[in-house]
Amino acid sequence: MTEELSPKIAQLTETTENYLKRIYMLSIQKGQARISEIAKKMDRSLSSVTEAVQRMAHDGFLNYEKYGKITLTDLGKDVAENINVSYNLMNRLLQILGIPKDVSELDACSMEHSISGITMNTIQKFIDFTEADEQARELLKRFKTEILG
Repeated sequence: MTEELSPKIAQLTETTENYLKRIYMLSIQKGQARISEIAKKMDRSLSSVTEAVQRMAHDGFLNYEKYGKITLTDLGKDVAENINVSYNLMNRLLQILGIPKDVSELDACSMEHSISGITMNTIQKFIDFTEADEQARELLKRFKTEILG
């Protein structure tokens, strides 16, 4: 099976993916994450975040020190980066189509969890094509003005 056709890791729920993405973002910003920061960013209780972090550490996605820092393992980082790439691509596509930014960000957050590698690769090619081709840009501009108003 090629990488393009491989399914997402089956045991990951949308919630787990959201936790990994949030920990990834905190790691980029601060070098690590803490339970309290994750809870605040995700509007969750400390106990539910602690439980989720312990489960993800047990599953090999995180390194977790009780009352300390949380970092992603290589596996966790790979998953989080893939989710982040999917989110960014979906968000860009929706904005190219004329969806307002606040709506595209919310929708991309939901869509990032269920898009296959094949679809993501095609979306990337579409975005690259529309950015490089003047006629494609003009067609999108016409779509936005004539159809969306």
